[in-house]
Amino acid sequence: MSVALLAACHPATAPARAPSRNVVLPPRPVLADHLLVTWYGNPRTPRMGVLGRYKGTELAEGLRKQADEYARLSPKTVLAAYHLVAVVAQGHAWRDGTWRRRETHATIRAMLEAARASNFKLILDIQRSRSTNRAELEYLRPYLEEPDVYLALDPEFAMADGETPGRKIGSMPASEVNEAIDFLEAIVRERKLPPKILIVHQFTMGMLGDKHNIRDSPLVDVVLDVDGFGDRPLKRATYRAMMRQQLEFPGVKLFYKEDTNLLAAEDVMKLQPEPAVIIYQ
Repeated sequence: MSVALLAACHPATAPARAPSRNVVLPPRPVLADHLLVTWYGNPRTPRMGVLGRYKGTELAEGLRKQADEYARLSPKTVLAAYHLVAVVAQGHAWRDGTWRRRETHATIRAMLEAARASNFKLILDIQRSRSTNRAELEYLRPYLEEPDVYLALDPEFAMADGETPGRKIGSMPASEVNEAIDFLEAIVRERKLPPKILIVHQFTMGMLGDKHNIRDSPLVDVVLDVDGFGDRPLKRATYRAMMRQQLEFPGVKLFYKEDTNLLAAEDVMKLQPEPAVIIYQ
């Protein structure tokens, strides 16, 4: 048999195609390689958390010291952030009937500049009350368009008409959370930014009644933060209960004043699943 005929009878296996150079892989999530440690509150009052108890150098050094505790425990790179409640639920109607107060642009900008001076991130937290997430997202858009500013939503303070913040624990449907994810995704695409982080707080089942409908995103790290204060057994039990139906990344909030026998960093990192975000109020 000739060589030509042999080749015809037994054709060589076609070489494998090289991957297309036009394939665009999704960006790697921020929290795949980073552990986020935040200090929560509002600079106008110490009652809301740490951001109202310290200022300037004392604030920055305190957060850095807290973040350093986790840097010794985690193989991930630790990111520190100021966690500013930028839309604050109110116990009265306010000027436009929304029962919320928007933080001034001057205050938000000052917090962003202070965060950047220490190489921290900034998280803007929304307690929407009787307003809408969409309206508050638009108010915060100039900051969310920055690469180092992330977002948080607090269903506890999401009120229906006739409900008053502080008198009732609110709730938020998955559709509102997904709307925020859509909003952030659009910003990331339009501005060609690195992925964003979205934190959603929860400490009762009713706060996120259809949590299973909250979607993952290739451009937004969606975090379930287990909120609420208490003693160590209660904190661990609440964490387990909330995480039975977790979002893409787990998080936990700790309270310096309200928690009884505050969990040490070593104990926090033993929670299962291991938190990707740790918030101190």
